[in-house]
Amino acid sequence: QLNSTTSDPATLDTADSAESLLAESTVSCSPEIITDEFRAFQIYDCYLVVASDAGLEIIDQHALHERIMYEHLRTKILAGVVESQRLLIPETIECTAVQAAAVLEHSELMTQIGFDIQEFGGTTLLLHSFPVLIPRGSIVRIVLDFAEKLIQKDGRLSRRDLLDHMLHTMSCRAAIKSGQRLALEEMRELLRQRHLVQDSHHCPHGRPTALTLSRHTLDQQFGRLG
Repeated sequence: QLNSTTSDPATLDTADSAESLLAESTVSCSPEIITDEFRAFQIYDCYLVVASDAGLEIIDQHALHERIMYEHLRTKILAGVVESQRLLIPETIECTAVQAAAVLEHSELMTQIGFDIQEFGGTTLLLHSFPVLIPRGSIVRIVLDFAEKLIQKDGRLSRRDLLDHMLHTMSCRAAIKSGQRLALEEMRELLRQRHLVQDSHHCPHGRPTALTLSRHTLDQQFGRLG
């Protein structure tokens, strides 16, 4: 957003004036990636803008990465090869007695997705290991969320539905966040990985991951197709 008191455009003909104008902008914009196929940069620490001969894409970095993480975790869980991080000193998780009982009752399911959790008193759980793809700071929240879902299910959800809920929760917590500044290599890797998933156009919740404007649409909107 530019300051409304900016001088008349006709006077902005020097490099200093241009730099001053840019300095007043509140839009955060990263350095750009330039390849033979496209140019890309991050705006608002939230979206990736990708320009190519085909047109423009504005990508929601969290939604896209969440889809990538969901499919990656799902593949590993179904193959039984989830990698876990073993803690040298187990971490305690404080919860209610009902939550603890729900988690312990489904310990086999928790193990399948990479958690090793044991009893440590009526209202305390002991975490020995967790999936390496999940940030450690998100683990307690994930376990308590699982516990609440297990309590709410009350036999109404199948094992498959529970597993899918856990996948959604884990992929959301593990994904790049909105508002997170990305390094060039992180942007490059995110754009590379989107071609490796089955449905890169929607996050696991069904929301779109990108807005696409074709070159034809741009030319049409600017009246260049006469």
